[in-house]
Amino acid sequence: MYVFGAILIGFVAAVLAGMFGIGGAGITTPAIRVFLDAPPAIALGTTLPVTIPTAASGALTYLRRGLVDRRVAGFCCLSGLAGAVGGALLTEVIDLHYLMLLTGAVVLYTAGVTIRRGLTGRGAEPDPEAALPSEHPGAPLSVETEPVVEEPHPALLLLGIGLVAGLFSGLLGVGGGIVLIPSFLYILHMPLKKTFGTSLSVITVIAIPGTIVHAFLHHISWSLVLYLVIGSIPGAYLGARFSIRTGERSLYLLFGLLLAVFGVVFIVNEIISMVH
Repeated sequence: MYVFGAILIGFVAAVLAGMFGIGGAGITTPAIRVFLDAPPAIALGTTLPVTIPTAASGALTYLRRGLVDRRVAGFCCLSGLAGAVGGALLTEVIDLHYLMLLTGAVVLYTAGVTIRRGLTGRGAEPDPEAALPSEHPGAPLSVETEPVVEEPHPALLLLGIGLVAGLFSGLLGVGGGIVLIPSFLYILHMPLKKTFGTSLSVITVIAIPGTIVHAFLHHISWSLVLYLVIGSIPGAYLGARFSIRTGERSLYLLFGLLLAVFGVVFIVNEIISMVH
């Protein structure tokens, strides 16, 4: 049952990761902590090496559809590598139970913001019919509009986002998507699906140094990694394919509700373990 449970967790987490542009650790960490009874250090460290193939599989699917901003990804990767090393080293001096609670709090915050955006529809892809004149429904637009040329985002801003995402990645054993996705959406104002693809691309890179540091700190169960990866690679591909074909408002709501459920379960379980 342990092996089957680990493979199933890897698959489900990867499907959701591919759909929503996260590395999967935000789901895998609480899942293996709750359902497989893994110690806090193992729950934090083991998810990072699983994140690499999971995120890479999903990122390639988005990349083939042109849904990755390579400039944003490049700058975020540069600073994210340094942040991931620093975050992983900090786990040696910080109480891991409080790190678990912080992970849950961040997940709940992201859930609230995402659900609100899904309900209001702000930032979702516009309905092409909505742009048509109301008195002639279905008629083509007669006014020509010039294409909007977007200014490139400042390099320092991108480096700052990558640094913080890397720090969270190494510190909390997550891929960094919990920082990257809100930053791309609300600071850089990127389209949702391009946000997911770019996030997965960055996560693939910044999870590497955190994995190395956690391995030296003996925070990784490599047998558990193997079981999780078996389920995660096909799951990430399927999740990304589904996301590309789904409406953005639906994705916001599904993603937010998913994070809310896992955040609550994670925090409650961690509080119970601290009391006992």
